[in-house]
Amino acid sequence: MSFPLSHLLQRGRQHLAPFLGKILLPSLALTVLQIFMIPFWSEESDYASAFTALSQRDSYWYLSIVRRGYQFVGFDKIAYEQSNVAFFPGYPLAVAAISHLVGVDPELGLYLTAQLFCWLMWVYLFLFYRRWQIPPLWQILASLLIFFYPTSFYLVVGYSESLFMASLLGFLYWSIHGGRPLLMLLAGIHGLVMSATRIVGLPVALLPFLNLLKAGERTQARRWFWTSMAASLALLGGLGFFLYCQLRFGRWDLYLEMQRYFTGVKANYQAIFQARTYVLSAERWQSLLSLSAPMKDPGLWADALSQLFVSATLGSLLVTGLMDAAGVMAGRSQCWRERLGFHLAAWAMFYIALTGTSPLGQRSMSRYCLPVHILQVLALVHWAKHTDFSFIPQRVLGYLGTILKLGYGLLALIFLALNQILTWRYVHHLWVA
Repeated sequence: MSFPLSHLLQRGRQHLAPFLGKILLPSLALTVLQIFMIPFWSEESDYASAFTALSQRDSYWYLSIVRRGYQFVGFDKIAYEQSNVAFFPGYPLAVAAISHLVGVDPELGLYLTAQLFCWLMWVYLFLFYRRWQIPPLWQILASLLIFFYPTSFYLVVGYSESLFMASLLGFLYWSIHGGRPLLMLLAGIHGLVMSATRIVGLPVALLPFLNLLKAGERTQARRWFWTSMAASLALLGGLGFFLYCQLRFGRWDLYLEMQRYFTGVKANYQAIFQARTYVLSAERWQSLLSLSAPMKDPGLWADALSQLFVSATLGSLLVTGLMDAAGVMAGRSQCWRERLGFHLAAWAMFYIALTGTSPLGQRSMSRYCLPVHILQVLALVHWAKHTDFSFIPQRVLGYLGTILKLGYGLLALIFLALNQILTWRYVHHLWVA
């Protein structure tokens, strides 16, 4: 009996050590560094004070849901602060559960929950790196590009970004090589949380069907069944919230109505094709180019930056998509179906966010572009790993390598500078997104 037991322990250590060293510890280190950036700019001396002092804007709405549940008494200004149905329930439910489990006040639970799921998000990123056998240097560069993203601090404050990203990446991770019941169940559970956290999770929930569209393969009915089950479970989070609103308040579309009530405008579905979406006004250019505006301007500078993010993100979506398509059509890029879902999810999230923010001058797009950026980084490293660049002459490759290094360094510096400015603004309760 001792030999099999020792053998099992040895095999367990062999698998556990790489998992700890290559996934858990790097992801924890990045999360701790992100958390540290907040107290670095704060005047508070301890963790709890540094974070609970940050409660603002959406954090108050989430906190009201945790403490009092959903409330709605009518479309009038007296009931404005009671009408918290404009926020999906995924994050408040997670905050309530973790606050109860740890035994802390929900206001502190807002931040503990975000930081816990930020860690899980990084874990899934490193799991993707391992599955795709991404070289260590590429892992570092890709992770830093996410870590330095200007609004990445939203992953560790009282917002739903980290929960949404962790569940989204978990959904994609378990569904890509789906077909087996347990994997699809895990995908469905992650998808349920994803769609219960953000409305953009609903179209993303249908992505597992892409894995069935493989050329030359007769997909078995069993795979269709389990994929349908995973997608249905993933849709249940968002659709369940609509059902709840119908049963309790008599209107399934109350979330959409409250979004219109808050902004006073309707979504602009043609925004992505309109030039005014990308052209900044003279006032915004003046604020954006002012050296003092990042530290003093109450909101115009941040809104102008958000509008710039729209053009930059659309440009990166087009460039990465065209590069990927060109590689596939030339027969130089493999496994393209595996990353197709990342491209489509990024486009869906960008388009839905843009339609809602366009009537407000693209306000908050700097935050909504964060999930799009993370998926783009993953799609890009997968494309680079599975693309054959041998057709490019060595001399040209040398020049391209130098240009890429310079471009990456410049982009990382710009990201880092904006990240620190926006973190400082958030800590000091100036408008960011």
